[in-house]
Amino acid sequence: MNAQLRFVTVGVILLLLRLADTEAGVMTQPVFYRTIKVDGVAIFYREAGPSDAPVILLLHGLPSSSRMFDPLLQRLSDRFRLIAPDYPGFGHSDWPNPREFAYTFDNCAEGQSSIPGDHPHATPG
Repeated sequence: MNAQLRFVTVGVILLLLRLADTEAGVMTQPVFYRTIKVDGVAIFYREAGPSDAPVILLLHGLPSSSRMFDPLLQRLSDRFRLIAPDYPGFGHSDWPNPREFAYTFDNCAEGQSSIPGDHPHATPG
């Protein structure tokens, strides 16, 4: 990840934390733990918030997992639909053999574009 993109990502997280702190409330929405298969790879994701609310896709850094967003899921799920996936090889997602799966940004991003399930190669896990 280049320095400019890293700066933007950190800035967005800080903005979300500030928004969460201005109206720090108790989570009113449950967190769902789901899996979707994309091209045969199971992608795990956490989802919280009303289905008709504005969507925020929370993409973790390296090395990390969607678990890092638990505080945001708790604080913002009353106002936003939050989706936090694990990349392939991270968290609860499948760990494909590196000889069979290219761990590139493009390949990992392809899997994230299908959350929560509108990808032509995605099937419920």
